[in-house]
Amino acid sequence: MASSVVRAVWTFTRDEDEDWVPSREPAEDENLRRAVETLLLGIASAQAAQTYLAAWRADSQRWESGFTLATASAAAERVSPGTVRLIDLYGQFEDCDIAAGEFDAMLQDYAAAARAAES
Repeated sequence: MASSVVRAVWTFTRDEDEDWVPSREPAEDENLRRAVETLLLGIASAQAAQTYLAAWRADSQRWESGFTLATASAAAERVSPGTVRLIDLYGQFEDCDIAAGEFDAMLQDYAAAARAAES
């Protein structure tokens, strides 16, 4: 029997304070959602999102793992080629892991949402 892999899809909406609120399908635990939300607080514009994504991809290509890219609110550490650890800086969530491919796709989807909101 063949198993199928379901790609997680992240979407982004604005709340009443104009902060980005992420959601994931299929749903994951609330801590991961809160970790992504906290990371994105430091990436508030489309330009910042594109810059962060480009830096993340450049570091991934250069080092594959063992690097960290932080925002003012959280950090993302590439702990292995397949895993990114989201690190809390201010007590907003528990450190947690996300698949590297999902993290990259989430950043790309966020950059697209931010561009669309600014146009």
